[in-house]
Amino acid sequence: MESSESTPHCSLLVYLNKDADAIPSFLQDLRSFFQKFPMKYELIALVEQGADHSFDVLREQAEKSGTNEVLIIHRNDRKKGRALSLYQGMELAQAPFVMILDSELASPFGDVFKLWQHLVAEDQIDLCWGNRYRKKENPFLQGLTSRSKTEILFNNILRDKYESSLQDPLCEVIAIKKSAWLKIRDELPLKEMAGWYLTPALHHSVRLKTLSIIEIPVFDSGKTSKSYPVWKERWHLLQEAVFKNRR
Repeated sequence: MESSESTPHCSLLVYLNKDADAIPSFLQDLRSFFQKFPMKYELIALVEQGADHSFDVLREQAEKSGTNEVLIIHRNDRKKGRALSLYQGMELAQAPFVMILDSELASPFGDVFKLWQHLVAEDQIDLCWGNRYRKKENPFLQGLTSRSKTEILFNNILRDKYESSLQDPLCEVIAIKKSAWLKIRDELPLKEMAGWYLTPALHHSVRLKTLSIIEIPVFDSGKTSKSYPVWKERWHLLQEAVFKNRR
């Protein structure tokens, strides 16, 4: 893997809105995890417009960054939602490998890092996608939270919509090569991108470019960010799965 001393080995994206209470433990766990690995990482925190409390907590925590951490705080200049914010984060990422995290750590760093390891080890793979259906005793599958119920329902719909679909199309535990992102970035419909989920647009674009994807089992506790708007996201997904015929 090519890397200069100043280039991070991986870029991590996290969207923050009503997540101020989760930020200290999220960063503590992240930094503790990377103490085990002699590698430099870039954390790009995408802070929603109006999320002043999250922004202030993040700035306080920035003072605790170690020498192996580059913390970039990007504050939205308008309300963008998570999907468009993550697109922006992909554009900002400097490392050859990019991963998506969530502030609640529904999927632990160890599982997310396994996707990165596969991506680094297998040259022919462009994108590693989490699969929560292949993880034994996964709380996500019990559908105990509004997010879990929503994703299980629409996963079934999206699998029926696309031939040779991923088993878990709404899983946002993802590791992607920056080189692959540059191939598909112009295919994502920015004018139509709204809400929480980047994955439907990402999956569509990867399929158009016939890039190589593998699914890796990941754990999901079912925990949900306070930023997650249940009914709004169900409406967005309904539009994606039923009303839009462009795909």
